[in-house]
Amino acid sequence: MKSRYHLSLLSIIVLLVFALYFISDDFRRVVFRGTEIDSIGHIISFFCLTWVLHSILKLPLFNTMLTVAFYGALTELGQYYLGFRSAQLSDFISDLIGIAFFGIIRWSILMYRNRSSNRPTL
Repeated sequence: MKSRYHLSLLSIIVLLVFALYFISDDFRRVVFRGTEIDSIGHIISFFCLTWVLHSILKLPLFNTMLTVAFYGALTELGQYYLGFRSAQLSDFISDLIGIAFFGIIRWSILMYRNRSSNRPTL
């Protein structure tokens, strides 16, 4: 049941993004006007990384978000010292946005579940 829930949530998000991308020219202009495609890739990948780690490790949400943010900082620091890679603050900020986006969605789901489970039955 839980895997079906994760799959349906992921498919809804993917369908929504593709629908907005292909239907709305305004959406495309807003997203790609000042944003590099690399930043969007960082947001999506760190959203998915946080989701997978939170689902597999079953750590509390805050601990998972903090750990993945630390990992993002370490990867950018490692890229700073590599000669063939460049560290960018915008990549780290994109990582944090992806992590925060997952945290907000997950927290909203938990609040909704708590609210609906505390409702009295008629």
